[in-house]
Amino acid sequence: MTCKMVILATRTDDTSHEECIEYMHEEHAPLVNALPNLRRYNSSVPLDPEAAGYDYVAQLWFDDPGAMNEAFESEKGQAVQADATNFLDMDETLMIPAADETTHFESE
Repeated sequence: MTCKMVILATRTDDTSHEECIEYMHEEHAPLVNALPNLRRYNSSVPLDPEAAGYDYVAQLWFDDPGAMNEAFESEKGQAVQADATNFLDMDETLMIPAADETTHFESE
């Protein structure tokens, strides 16, 4: 079973939305991309972050929960988590481990 970590990220009070997104792209994403066992990583920016209550949404895919745990417990995983505190309010940011299930809809 593949799984993913879904992250609903909220910036710190002293960081603007634009600064948060710039830091995420320039500094944080390269660290995330270096996580061991990472199969896929994407992030999205809400069209209206103020209404959404989050500055960006990230999804990190792994082969299974064990691979995900290894990634976050690794030295690189610890660096990713430490770096997140530079621009994210970790009390407001949600990290949701989830099974990767797909629903298919038939078009009419």
